[in-house]
Amino acid sequence: MQTDDSDLPLVSVVIPAHDAAQTLAATLDSVLAQSYPRIEIVVVDDGSRDATPAVLARHAPRVRAVRQAHGGLAAARNAGLAAAQGAFIALLDADDLCEPERIGAQVALMSRRQDVVLSASDFSCFDDTGVLAERFARRYYSRLARAASGPAAFFDESVTIAIGRWLAPPAGDADMQVLVGDVQRHLALGNFMHPPTVMFRRELLERIGGFDCTIANCCDWEWLVRAARTGRLAFIDRPLLRYRRSASQMSGPLHKPQLYADILSNLRRFARDDPGLAQWGGHAYRRALGRASLDLAGALVQTDRLHALGLLAQAAAFGVVERDTLRHLVKALAPAALVRYVRARRNAVSGAGG
Repeated sequence: MQTDDSDLPLVSVVIPAHDAAQTLAATLDSVLAQSYPRIEIVVVDDGSRDATPAVLARHAPRVRAVRQAHGGLAAARNAGLAAAQGAFIALLDADDLCEPERIGAQVALMSRRQDVVLSASDFSCFDDTGVLAERFARRYYSRLARAASGPAAFFDESVTIAIGRWLAPPAGDADMQVLVGDVQRHLALGNFMHPPTVMFRRELLERIGGFDCTIANCCDWEWLVRAARTGRLAFIDRPLLRYRRSASQMSGPLHKPQLYADILSNLRRFARDDPGLAQWGGHAYRRALGRASLDLAGALVQTDRLHALGLLAQAAAFGVVERDTLRHLVKALAPAALVRYVRARRNAVSGAGG
């Protein structure tokens, strides 16, 4: 018996894509395979120089493409949000894969809980070698790893939502556990809501606006904290996304200096926007500032020694002195010729071992 799905809300899936030809087709296929029927897909081609336009052409008209000059993640997300027409908007990255029930599960939650302004979920992780972890949120986000009870430490309510309607055979667990709470200050001390798993109501954009284009790497985190100030957030304790791990992505090693600089800047911004945050967070807030300072020092120690030394002193002032502190300090103070010699010797040994 066929069911009438015309009353279901439209969901816009917004995907920024820059030189994503190698992974985009699989990502789009995972959205097209959703059990939830009312979906529009908006892909923002952010100045790609590879075959991304050809991939999008092969998926037309099921996928709507928006093309623009390369402007970065925030600009691409904002362009997609402007084009989206759905009552709900789901974020996705161009190299990740949605589980078939993802959209249906999040709509079921947010339709039942009108107080929830935004939801996210757990996720698995894979790379070219195969599956790395069936549940990856606690390993990916240090904020979750440090909490004995994981995400439950930050939410004050746990509910069960039935999602059997959206499960393909074999159905598996037809219920999902959902954590709900006011988590703005917890989130401001370190992100734990994975952006490619996020869904929110369209009216949220009218309240807080889009992503900040002045933040190169951590614009998602800053936007999530703004969202959390407006109401309750939900974390679905079920992997609804398969996260693809690679060295070139924005959380990879090539982007570490910008990542750590953004983390430090965001932490200070959050305290300016919420004057009570530093006192509320206490040691945890100071440690977050110190850890970010230490991480940035490590990322800059070979290119900007003076800045790295200042960051090491700043980290110590916040009470963060760890094994990495001495290692970074030695690199910052050692003569440049010695550093080059040690690096050359290390490369030579590595090459000989290979």
